[in-house]
Amino acid sequence: MNVNNLVAILNGLDNQDLDMRLYFTRKKPNGRYLSYSPTVGPDLQIELKGMGLKALEKVQDAEQREFSPIGTIEGCIETCQASEVTSFNEILQSMEEDYVNRQQIPDEEVSRLTFYCLKIFTTHGDILFFRRVTKFNKLKGGFFGKFANNDFRKLDDTLLGIDPNVDIVIFNGEMLILNHISLERIFSIHDQYQEKATRTLGLVQSANKITNFEQFSEDCLSDARVTRALTKLLNEENRMSQVFANFENVINVIDIFDLKIELADENTKIVYEDKSQLMDITRLIRDSFYKTYMGNRDGYDEGI
Repeated sequence: MNVNNLVAILNGLDNQDLDMRLYFTRKKPNGRYLSYSPTVGPDLQIELKGMGLKALEKVQDAEQREFSPIGTIEGCIETCQASEVTSFNEILQSMEEDYVNRQQIPDEEVSRLTFYCLKIFTTHGDILFFRRVTKFNKLKGGFFGKFANNDFRKLDDTLLGIDPNVDIVIFNGEMLILNHISLERIFSIHDQYQEKATRTLGLVQSANKITNFEQFSEDCLSDARVTRALTKLLNEENRMSQVFANFENVINVIDIFDLKIELADENTKIVYEDKSQLMDITRLIRDSFYKTYMGNRDGYDEGI
């Protein structure tokens, strides 16, 4: 994403003629999204735009990399296509005129809201800023208050905080991910990880190189870290095929790294016994073990 272009677009907007909407959203128990869109005054609109602008200015020179389910590299920000996130269209639909709730947000709903979206309309396309909401918890045995006209008044617990940070920016179908974990939490992509990991496991099963595969599959899908790794592996199918096609190298890696993995059927299959083997077997499937050129040192990808 061209961050400099976004900064220029926002700087070019007339603060006296801003066109934006603010949405507060939560996911309902049935999996659908519910969004509220309260009125935002002119002064607050300018402040909100300024917060989004400052967040972008901070990452103008940051290196961008494609989003990886297994984690990001420090100092880098990630990108991906919004179309790759299954829930994105459902969230957008909850913000459309036919669905969005423009009535006053009930007090009991405030604690259920999980994120907000600032949508700024421009002639170049809509710019969307997403951020998880900050909630003010009750003081244990006390309360928050404020001074008003020399009176001290108690504040209720229906307050939401909007800080100057931004988790995700979306422009023309592309996501700029400033906070890695927020993509998972805002867009609830755990189910998407499960679906992709299941597809990866189907490819692993077809290779017929792991015994007790049903238990292996069940354990993989119950481990969030392994599920993320298998999700990424779905885009590395050739890498996985090469591992199984050169099974003698699997045997060598098991010996070199002294992995607690047994082999069966004349050393042609991995014997899966329990969850303690998940990480090592996943690393084998992903071809994560390596030897350095300069130091001739053995190692493996710490990502999984």
